[in-house]
Amino acid sequence: MNDELMTSAANAEAARPPGLEHQTLGSSTIYRLCEEVISLRERNTRQHTEFDRKLSGVRDELKGSFNSFAADTQRAYQQLRQEIHGEKRLNMALLNELLEIGHDLEGIVAARPPLDDMEALKRWAEAVEVESRKVQAALLRHGLHPYDAVISSPYNPALHERVGSKRVEGMGPLLVAEQRERGYASQQPEFVLRRPKVIVSE
Repeated sequence: MNDELMTSAANAEAARPPGLEHQTLGSSTIYRLCEEVISLRERNTRQHTEFDRKLSGVRDELKGSFNSFAADTQRAYQQLRQEIHGEKRLNMALLNELLEIGHDLEGIVAARPPLDDMEALKRWAEAVEVESRKVQAALLRHGLHPYDAVISSPYNPALHERVGSKRVEGMGPLLVAEQRERGYASQQPEFVLRRPKVIVSE
C-alpha cells in the first residue's frame, strides 16, 4: 500500500510541467508588485486630495483678499471723486464771488471823484473800504483766515517768506524779528497758502 502511494506521488511529480516552480515565484512577484501599485495609487490619491484642499484654501484666501482690495479701492475712488467735486464747487463759488467783487471795483474805479471834492472822495473811500470787507468776508466763508508769524519764533522757509534781515538786541540769529505783511492759511494750520513776509534776525 505504501509502495503504491510512493509510486503515485512520484508519477505526479514526473507529470508536473517543467518550470512550474518558476511560475509560482513570478506570480508572487506580480502580486507584490500589484500591492505596491495599489498602495502608490492610494497614496497619490491622498496627496491629490490634500493638494486640492490646500489649493481651495489658498484660492478662497486670495479671492477674499482681492474682494477686500477691490472694495477698498472703490471706496477710495468714491472719496477722491467726492473731494474733487467738492473742490470744484468751492472753486466755482470763489470765482463767482471774485467776479462780483471785481465788477464792483470796476464801478468804484470808474466813479472816482475829482481830488478837489472832499465829500465825494470820502464817500469813494468808504466804498473801497466796503469792498475790502467783502473780500475778507469771502475769504473767511471759504475757510481762509489770516496767518501771522510769531515774533521770536524760529524762521521756517515753509511758513515764512524772508524779505530782509537785521540785527536785533537780545535776539539770537534766524528768528522772526518783524512781520511786514500777513499771510493766509486754510482751515488746517499746516496748510499755508500765502506765507507772511518777515524780517529775520542776524
